[in-house]
Amino acid sequence: MQRIPGGFAFLPWPVILLFAAPVAALLVSFFIVRPARPRWTHVPILASCAVIAACAIWILSLVLFQNWGLDLPLGGWMVAGDWLVSYGVRVDGLSASVLAMVSIVGGLIHVYASGYMAEDPGFARFFLAFHLFFLAMIGLLLSNSYIQLYLFWELVGFASYLLIGFWWQKKTARRAALQAILTNRLGDFGLFLAALILLAVFHNTRFALIFPAIVNGHYALVSLVGFLLFWAATAKSAQFPLYFWLPDAMEGPTPVSALMHAATMVTAGVFLLARSWPLISTVPVLPDLIAVVGAFTAIAAGIVACAKKDLKRILAYSTVSHLGIMVFGLGLGEVAPAVYHLITHGFFKAVLFLCAGNIAHGLHQPTADLDQVGGLRKKMPFTFVCFTVAALSLGGIWPFAGYFSKDAILDAALHRGPWAIVAGVLIGVTSALYIFRMLFLTFFGPSPRQKGGEHIHEAEPVMAVPVGFITLGTLLGGLLGHSFSTVIKSGWPVAQPIAALPEFSWSTFAVGMSAAAVGAGIAWVIAFVNPSFDWEWRTKYPALESALNSDFGWKPFVRLATAGVVALANAAGFFDHAVVDGAVEGAPRVAGAAGEQGRRLATGRINDYVWWMLAGAAVLLLAVMR
Repeated sequence: MQRIPGGFAFLPWPVILLFAAPVAALLVSFFIVRPARPRWTHVPILASCAVIAACAIWILSLVLFQNWGLDLPLGGWMVAGDWLVSYGVRVDGLSASVLAMVSIVGGLIHVYASGYMAEDPGFARFFLAFHLFFLAMIGLLLSNSYIQLYLFWELVGFASYLLIGFWWQKKTARRAALQAILTNRLGDFGLFLAALILLAVFHNTRFALIFPAIVNGHYALVSLVGFLLFWAATAKSAQFPLYFWLPDAMEGPTPVSALMHAATMVTAGVFLLARSWPLISTVPVLPDLIAVVGAFTAIAAGIVACAKKDLKRILAYSTVSHLGIMVFGLGLGEVAPAVYHLITHGFFKAVLFLCAGNIAHGLHQPTADLDQVGGLRKKMPFTFVCFTVAALSLGGIWPFAGYFSKDAILDAALHRGPWAIVAGVLIGVTSALYIFRMLFLTFFGPSPRQKGGEHIHEAEPVMAVPVGFITLGTLLGGLLGHSFSTVIKSGWPVAQPIAALPEFSWSTFAVGMSAAAVGAGIAWVIAFVNPSFDWEWRTKYPALESALNSDFGWKPFVRLATAGVVALANAAGFFDHAVVDGAVEGAPRVAGAAGEQGRRLATGRINDYVWWMLAGAAVLLLAVMR
């Protein structure tokens, strides 16, 4: 290993523990605890989560109060002349703020999982893969170069494959895991190419070196790199056209869904865009394209969520929609609001998924459907309160955390132009509609079409307490607006700093709250004025239901395209086996047969050879004379 200036001796102990704690926990759990006491596998891992959360909060406080930051090279993997592939650690306002959310929410989801998965025979295997997933996300957030980020990016994808397909006995789980990793591979190739191009142009991929050079110079390939980075983020953060893997990822256990949708994997793409914004902002047209894709994804996924009945699938499409909101904000040039929404979304979406998990756990099944619930506010009062707080936050209701981050993006949309205003309002209406529809139909009623969950029960304390703590983050997250503006600007890698969160605006408040009120009002009519509507329209308009279930025809198109690719691969395999392999493997046989025939002509009699010579000479003479 090549040592370069910096090194581990200069690395602060909280940063060291962020990596040392999970690595040690995984090693101890796998080699020592798991063989002896499999049901205790989670103990070192939960201790690791506590250490990670403490270190992340400590680092965030240093960034906030002391404007502390770090970009430290630790070593080099490959060196050739001035061409260097190094690894190191970068801590700035962006990484510290997202890391704090990931560590707090992720650690509490670990605690929740210890209760939710307690009876599962794969308990030890689950926690090892779960914490590996957590470690990969930490490494991604603290990477200081594109090559290093790419390696952890791939580790996140691999761990998600293990977790989505955790219940491998189910064909649907295996298919969902394969779909997730193959779809992400399409995007990963974009990040891989972008890293190689940057390495070829700058001989390095370290953020602190290439961003100032890009801002202060002109490089022909930077535009291509920007589009490749956006393509990678499109797959990881489930934006159109590569969003379709995320709703099917609900085949994994609920803690996986909560961690993946709230704090890890899907937020990695948004983080990549935010981290790369000094580069992306220099590419003409690209920010506008990002805004359009984000707005389209947010609105379309929100509409589809309004028609779903499975609780986890409603929340899955909600995640796609809110990732679209973040991408929409980034495209408008508002990095701080987009990242702020990433953080508030991590809290309220974790609460919603864990509450859905509590409901499914109370029904003793992996997930729950709107047909199976109704009137649960009396049977599950704690879950009802937590879900309501998170729903109000997601719907953008003041003074909950989601209001402050969503309205910051809405404020930017209101200043951009008509199309952005329409998109912002539609996002507000659809977000409120699907989440309040879910709230009303699940916890009120029941509707005549619902069974009502007669035998359901409230979650055990080990599952309820983590949900309560994350709910506090959903309640109090809005108070961090001013502090977040200070944090996010800390350590920005180029001279032009990012703008802070916008000041409170009565016009933005009126538009946002009005859009949320319209959505909530429609949900109220669906649930209370005509409680059978949500079931009757499916019978009256089967074509509409089919269109919504197929994501307006996009999922069948993807399946057709996939089938075409598979058929082409099979045809290529057949050609390779039958023609290419046949030609290669048949060549010795042809040569052997020809040699055998030649051997028969070699009789050893001079008389025969003379006659063959005369015949050959006659043929040549005839050819010459003609």
